[in-house]
Parts: sequence; C-alpha cells; structure tokens
Amino acid sequence: MKKIFFLFWLILGALSLSSCTEEEEITQGDIVGVVTDAANGTQPLSGVQVSILPNGASTSTGSDGKFSFPKLGAGEYKIQFMKEGYETNSKSVTVVPGQVSNADIQLTAVKQDALIQITPSTLNFGTTQTELSVKIQNNGNTSTDWSLDLGSHTWITANPAAGQIEADKQQSIIFTVDRSKITEVQTVIIKLSAFGNSFPINVTCAPKNTQSYMSVEPEILDFGSDLQELPLTIKNTGNTALNWTIADPTESAITLSENNGSITAQGSKVVKVFLNRSNGEVNINTTLVLSDGIKEQTVQIVSGTESLAGIMNIEPEILDFGKESSEASFTISNTGKGELSWSIEEINESSLSATPTEGKITAGSSQTVNVLLDRDNMPEELNATLTISDGKTQKTIQITGQKDNSSSLVVGQGLYAYYKFDGDFNDATENAINGFGNNSPSFVKGIDEGSQAIKFSLSDNSSFIVPKPITDSRTLTVCFWGKDFNDGNIFYLVSSHDNASMFTFTMSQGSLKFVTTRYNNYYNYNGETAFTHPTITDGKWHHIALVSDFNNIEYATTTTSLYVDGVLIDTVTAYANPFEEGTPSQASYGTGIKFIMGGNVTIGRKTINGTNMSVDNFRVYNTRCLSDKEIKQIYDAKQ
Repeated sequence: MKKIFFLFWLILGALSLSSCTEEEEITQGDIVGVVTDAANGTQPLSGVQVSILPNGASTSTGSDGKFSFPKLGAGEYKIQFMKEGYETNSKSVTVVPGQVSNADIQLTAVKQDALIQITPSTLNFGTTQTELSVKIQNNGNTSTDWSLDLGSHTWITANPAAGQIEADKQQSIIFTVDRSKITEVQTVIIKLSAFGNSFPINVTCAPKNTQSYMSVEPEILDFGSDLQELPLTIKNTGNTALNWTIADPTESAITLSENNGSITAQGSKVVKVFLNRSNGEVNINTTLVLSDGIKEQTVQIVSGTESLAGIMNIEPEILDFGKESSEASFTISNTGKGELSWSIEEINESSLSATPTEGKITAGSSQTVNVLLDRDNMPEELNATLTISDGKTQKTIQITGQKDNSSSLVVGQGLYAYYKFDGDFNDATENAINGFGNNSPSFVKGIDEGSQAIKFSLSDNSSFIVPKPITDSRTLTVCFWGKDFNDGNIFYLVSSHDNASMFTFTMSQGSLKFVTTRYNNYYNYNGETAFTHPTITDGKWHHIALVSDFNNIEYATTTTSLYVDGVLIDTVTAYANPFEEGTPSQASYGTGIKFIMGGNVTIGRKTINGTNMSVDNFRVYNTRCLSDKEIKQIYDAKQ
C-alpha cells in the first residue's frame, strides 16, 4: 500500500515540474503604418485602400493616415496602397513573431496637365484702367504654394504676390499699374509658378491719352452654312510698329492661323480664321477680342442658324465725360439679319445711370442710349465700365472723366502758382508756370481721396524745380501740405548773384526756419531765429503756411508768420537792410532765377541735405499776405 502512494506522488510531481518549465510558443506579429503625401512628406492621406496581396486582408487609412493589420503569421507580405488621384504603390514587409513591423509609405499625386487655370489669362489696362484682377483655380488634387514673378517691371504690382491654394479652390489676384513709370506701351508676360510649372499672364498697359492706330476689318465674320475659312485684316495706320494680340477663342471650333504679332508702320496683316465643321453643321455666335495694348476691338463670328440672328455693334466704345460734361450717349446697331434683343447688365459706378436699359432692334436699325453722370457724387477720377449683352455675347464700354475742382477752389484771389502734383509737375493756374522733376521724385497718395503728392528721396537727392523765382516777393504767402518731415532742406531760391541761396525754408533740430536774404543765409544762417511750433515729424499730413512781409509791417525788417494746420503758431522777424536791397550787388529781393524744392542746398559753406518728405497742393501768392481766415479756409478744404 505504501508503494502505491509513493508511486502516485512521484507521477504527480513529474507532471507539475513539466507544467512549470514549458512556455506557450508565439507565432504572430503586427503590421502598422502611416500613409502621407510625397509632396511634403508630412500631410497624412485618409481613405487610402491598403491590401495584402494576393487575396489577403484589406483596410483603409483614417483621417490621421494610419492603418494596421494585427495578428499576422510570421513571413513576408506584399502590401498595396491605392487612392484616387495618386499613383498606386506597394512595399514588402516581413512579420516577425511577437514584433510590430512598420510599413510607412508616401504616395505621389498623379501629374495632370494644366493644374492651375488662370481667368482671364490676358489683362489689358489700356490707357485708363489702373486695377484689374484674375482668378486662379487649383484643378489639382492637393494644395500647392504659388508665386508671381513680376521681373523688373516696377510699374506693375500684385496683391497678393504669393500664397497657398487648396485643391479645387479659387483665389483672386489684384494687379495695379502706375503710369507715371511708363513712357510707352508695355506688353509683358507675368509668370505664376505652381506645381513646378510656370503659367503665363499676358499684361499690356499704355500711358494715359496714348492714341491707338489699330483698325480691324471686317467687324463681322459670317461663315454661313458651309464656309470653313475667312480672312481678318489688321491694319496699322500709325508711323511706328504695332504689336497686336488676339485672345484665345471661347469656341473650340474656332481656330486662328496666329494670335499675336507685330505690324510695321502703315502696314497690315491678314489672319486666317478657321471653323471646324467636322462634327456637322455648327451654330456659333461669339466674338474675337483683339488688342494693341491701348484699346480692345471685338469681331463678331456667326455661323449656321446664328447667321440669321441679330448682331450687336456698339459705337463708340469709350465715353469720356472730361471735366464738365454730365451726359453722353452711345449707339447700339443691329448689323445682323434677325431681331436683336439687348440689355444693360452692369454699370460698376453708382454715379452713372443709363436710359433705356433694354430694348429690341430690327435688322439694319439702331438705338441710342443716354448715359448720365451725377457730378456731385462722382469720384475724383472716373474710370468705370458699362456692360451690354444680347443674351449670347457681351460688349463693354469704357467710361472716363475727371471731377472739376476749379469751381470750388478756395482763396483764388492773387494765387500766382498752384502745384497739385497729381501725376505731373504742372501749375494749375492760368499762369502755367510749370516745373519738372529732377532725379526722379515719385508720386504717392495725396492728402485727399484720389489725389496724389510728390515724394522726395534723400538717397536719390531728388527735387522739384521751377525755372522761375516764384517765391521772390516782398509780400508773400506760401502754403502746402507735407508729411515725413525731418531735419534738412524743404525749398529755396537760387539768386543770380553767384547762385547764392536765399528764401531758404529748412528744418533744423526739429524746428522750421525761414531765412530770406542772401546775406543772412550766407553769414548768419545758424544765428537766425527758428519758429517754435508743435511737432510735425510724426509721419502725419500737416498744413504749413508762411506769410512773409518785407519793410511794410516793420521798417528794415522781414516779418514772417508760421501757420500749422490752419492756426497761427509763431511770428519771427529778421533784419534786412532796405538800402542794400536797392543796390544790384547787395540785393536779395528781385534777384531770384529759379525755385527748388527738395534735394540738398548749400547755405554759406555748409551743405544741408534733402529729406524723404512728401508735399501736396503747394500754393504761392506773390502779392498777398493771406489773413488768418483765408489760411483756415485752405486748410479746411484740404487744398
């Protein structure tokens, strides 16, 4: 019996020892990974179909681009990755029992033709437009960075000039031109870079009042029911070469033998226009748009049943109200074979109205449309468009004009010279004492909406010069708007005696100083009294007025009062020997030969630099000392 119990315990112990030393065998592992866009390597791709080949498990990536295959048997697996718009890819992964194998991968977007679409791809600023825009459309399947290359063309700017656009989204770019920087018609190509490609934007711009010498014949190309080719003649009636372009036709059945070129003076060019009838009879009613960088001209194209329709023709294509007119008109003619229905779709300026706004015209007839301008509510510079439609085509009339501020000019009595600096250096009074820019001063936004001002450059030593001594007067008022003042020269006169400086107006240690005579400028400039006034170096516009009198208010004395922003601030007197003023060799008054604003000036033996100031509405009264009330009137009117 004892032997039986001993054998039992022996077997039980052996079994226990066996269960304690034998471990369970692990035969499986996991595969995990992240799928990203190869363009940047970090953007996760969701919805990617991930499959084990052949005929294995399948899953999809989540919004974080992650996927996993758990509990796979040990061995090598081929995994395939598929997503619409991306190239299919695969990779081999080895599963090790008890381990997690990584299968991260990047997918490359399928390359497409014309990923970026630009509408319109041609901008014609003509002679009046200053701002035009394009829309860019991302037809790709991923976002992209884009940028514009404006080259060395400083007369055109873009906002924005770079950015990022998401897939299937649009963005607008506004282009602005500065005609003060061009002297002839400009035709350039602006390049937009995106997706590693370059997309062109054709831009043309002409100086204001440039005349166009392009004529086009005929105005209508009628292909009827069977014609497939018609000629279009472009003529150059000018004395210099003419560069022309034709915008790509909107109808795919219409093609051109060429769409741009140059025509010598008094020459012509025949462009062949083709109609593809391979798909049977084609019914078309569309337009071709031709441009020479100055104006656009349209040619109507009709065929098939549209040959029997009404055809709209507009004359003139430009309405200029000038400074006085408040009413103008244009004529709509029906040069087709059927009735024409038309309507005005848009006038993009609230001060303009038209009557009638719609109508019907029988074949061979015409109708006049009157356009009215509300001059009380018009902008300073009118630059608008009126769009007319016949239901199939649109035509645009350019409308221009200027606000006449001469009738509202304040304090005009005794005004000798008035420089508004609205894009030029001309005197706005009937005296026409015009000046000119030296070393390229620029034009910037002025004190009032729509106005401009002259801006000087310290580094360029730019200046404004009038070849007459406009401030050489014993009874004088000078006033102007200015900003960005700093220590340096503001303006001065050059004397006929040794080209000496006189009537100098400068800023020294933040204070304005006006010194009239040659003697005081040469021998006592530092000792002359400066004005005491509020700070005007704050980068804001300030109105400055000098009222100066010699030998009348006080004998042998020049008395000058300073006004800042319409208020009398300080009065300074300076001795000026009246007997010397009567002798040619010592005189200052009456010896001036020219006026210079900006740039540096030599006073005595010292050179005083110019500044980066801006000046607007510079007035000179050479026979009057204006009153406090008159100075305030000019300030309130921002003139």
